Amino acid sequence: MRTMMGLAAGLLLASLTVGCGQSEAERQAEEARKAAEAAAKQMEAATTEAAKQVEAATREMGSQMQSAAAEMSKAGAEMAAAAKTEGAAAAATMMQAGANAAVAAASATQTAAAAMSSAATTAAVKTALAAAAGVEASAINVDTSADGRVVTLKGTVKTAAAKAAAEKAAQAAAKTATVKNELVVP
Repeated sequence: MRTMMGLAAGLLLASLTVGCGQSEAERQAEEARKAAEAAAKQMEAATTEAAKQVEAATREMGSQMQSAAAEMSKAGAEMAAAAKTEGAAAAATMMQAGANAAVAAASATQTAAAAMSSAATTAAVKTALAAAAGVEASAINVDTSADGRVVTLKGTVKTAAAKAAAEKAAQAAAKTATVKNELVVP
């Protein structure tokens, strides 16, 4: 009798233990939650990196604009000095100084705009990689040429499918650029 009760208690305990386990749906939901958290972390890292690059490009643009302003100020001083001493020759000197200042300002603006465009392209690609399914963006380095025409992907990805997905995401984000996929699959 005692043996029968022990056996029945064992069976009851075993059936309760089996019933208390995590269901397949719960396990899948937990995996999906973890994947979403990882994707959110990758997106945050990509956004932070993009913000740093935009900030650096903005500083470069400010520096270029300060240089252009200094050149224009110098040209203004040259114009004033020439006007005091030379009359007609001063007008030619003033025109040349003004042209030099305009060229310097245009060059500074163009350089700054290219830097901003390059940083914006890099940021867009990094954000797209972080959002791409099956791509671990933290393992991918994105380099954009100064003119923004070439985006290079470097790093290691786990599968050929991840490599292709990364290239597709980069091309979608940088529509007018050429994407060079130098990702390595071990």
